[in-house]
Amino acid sequence: MSHTRAVADAERHRVSWDQIDLKPVLRLKVGVTRQTHTLDRVDTGTRQRLEYANHLVRLDASWEDVGSMASKLSLRLTNTADESIRIARLFFPAEAGISSYVAGFHHGDVCFFRNGYQGWSTARSYRPKDKPLRPWLQLVSLASSNLANLPSNVPGVFSSEMYTVITNRASDDAFLIGQCAPFDHFFYIQLNLHSKGDRKSYFELTYDFGRKMIMPGETIELSGILIERGATHQLLHRYFKEIADTAEPRLPERNVQGWCSWYYYYTKISPQIIRDNIDALKRARDDHGAKIDFVQIDDGYQRAVGDWLKLQPHFDGAMRRLSDEIRAAGFSPGLWVAPFVAAGRSELLRVHPEYALRDENGKRIVAGFNFFWPGRYYYGLDITNPRFEEYLRRVIKTVVGDWGFPYLKCDFLFGGCLRGGTHHALHLSRTEVLKRGMQIIREVAEANTDEEVFLVGCGMPLIAGIGTVDAMRIGPDTGGYWIERKGKLLRTGAMVGVRNSIRNSVVRGGMHRALWLNDPDCLMLRTDGTSLSAHQRRTQINAIALTGGLLLYSDDFSALDDEVLREIGLIQRITDDCFNGRLIPLDMMARELPSVIYNTSGYLGVFNMHRKKASITIESDYLLAQAREVAQIWGASVPASRCYREVWTGQTIDLSHGDVTVGPLESYQSLLFESREFDISSR
Repeated sequence: MSHTRAVADAERHRVSWDQIDLKPVLRLKVGVTRQTHTLDRVDTGTRQRLEYANHLVRLDASWEDVGSMASKLSLRLTNTADESIRIARLFFPAEAGISSYVAGFHHGDVCFFRNGYQGWSTARSYRPKDKPLRPWLQLVSLASSNLANLPSNVPGVFSSEMYTVITNRASDDAFLIGQCAPFDHFFYIQLNLHSKGDRKSYFELTYDFGRKMIMPGETIELSGILIERGATHQLLHRYFKEIADTAEPRLPERNVQGWCSWYYYYTKISPQIIRDNIDALKRARDDHGAKIDFVQIDDGYQRAVGDWLKLQPHFDGAMRRLSDEIRAAGFSPGLWVAPFVAAGRSELLRVHPEYALRDENGKRIVAGFNFFWPGRYYYGLDITNPRFEEYLRRVIKTVVGDWGFPYLKCDFLFGGCLRGGTHHALHLSRTEVLKRGMQIIREVAEANTDEEVFLVGCGMPLIAGIGTVDAMRIGPDTGGYWIERKGKLLRTGAMVGVRNSIRNSVVRGGMHRALWLNDPDCLMLRTDGTSLSAHQRRTQINAIALTGGLLLYSDDFSALDDEVLREIGLIQRITDDCFNGRLIPLDMMARELPSVIYNTSGYLGVFNMHRKKASITIESDYLLAQAREVAQIWGASVPASRCYREVWTGQTIDLSHGDVTVGPLESYQSLLFESREFDISSR
């Protein structure tokens, strides 16, 4: 491309915020009612500074170009009234300006990426005819979606949280809208894609504050908005690089690998089961080179969720002994907690009903339904209640300081910031409430141990985890099956099982080592006691290793035979290599389940994620171009060789002479290739 054309393209695609008809609308919470107020544009005499105001607030905005095809808007909101106000939402119905980006896209070629609210929420791309499914049971939505931004259930009406990328499938021309630091409020992007008549497609951008109170004269800084034009994968990685550079995320320098009790024993655990697995893990380490950093005791040690210091009889008095035994075996002790929810029949809620998060009518808010827990229903807790904070601090001090568990998997975290909740701390948004809770946990944990504290967020609204957790679960629960059959009946893309867990982990792969370390959930090595076919089992292994994220096993290690245990060395080597690379799901915008996935460390995965046999074509030049661009963003490079060997079978392919078709692959089969320098012609 000539310099003149490049400059012309940059000018054509650059966002000029002063030319966009933003039309801000503020929604306030007044008693039990809501009021909506429009803000009018105020002339500032300069293009780079924008101002909107009404009789209650002033919105100041400034924008700057970032690179040749990107622009970032910074915003501050000031209460100019004589009394405090409670803000619920700030809308930007942007029907002009931003919407022009899709004007040149053929309707059938538009692809929209949805990033769900929390780790379990659906993350995937949609085409115009795809329907973003809304669960018909609100109980399902509670634990998998944001009730304030539910899927539309209408083809062509899409929404995302934090960021989205919209791609012209015919050309890979794309643009990204993303939330930038500070991540103190939820941020939604809606696209209404009209295909007929004179109606234009349009966007709506929304800040969700919950019910945040702003005092007279107080100014708050809003999250920035980044808009950038380019190619899909470069946009995504530049966006994550922007966050890595500006938001101070916690990025451990090495990966962690471990064992978790959940997916084999569920709540049926005992100290002896933990000890048996400690012994088996030591043998796997000594005989097969298994690298195990931690042993995590999951749900089942406590009497009820919420009653963390009231233990099951067989664990009562045993927690310190267990952590000492784990440590003596050369592992780090880990423990599962769900600090911001409590089971309906818990002693905590019976004795302290005031800890429950309640709505404006004083009714406690249901967070979800869990078959494993007494009473089944569980409820959100008010993190900002001073008495509950005292309890939380006592729990973490006991778990870390007295029991000796510095590795904490913090689960069901969405329960601390449920929609409609009235918190004691009225000045905090929903996001700020959750961040405050995680800060308390880290503060107390670090004050009560000399060991390194490692926090994993799970069931956590994603933006609240930036800077507060070391690792983040970025998909729904896996399981010993491909997909839970109830998923189709309940109409949710977040149903548990290997299928959806892999999908989320792959399409959110760019978050790894940019926002936190990705946790793709556990890997199950067993060949017995599972509903997974041999191909599904291997596809699970290949996908998890390729992401380079946390590597957690969840089996009865004492029952695994040597043939299975011998696989661990290769799995760990691939995961360690991929930890240092960047993931590129090359066809993530063309289909829900990507089939060609590249890690810039030199690994290439080819996946048939469907029931029927399929051949899959690798577009060699496109792959190499994307790999080089993404690696360059992160200051890295990609292996020069275009020769690849399959890590399990030794099959070879050569991408140096053009596209290569692999297959046909059997149902749910995958191949994982490694870039290697060798003479492929002699094979």
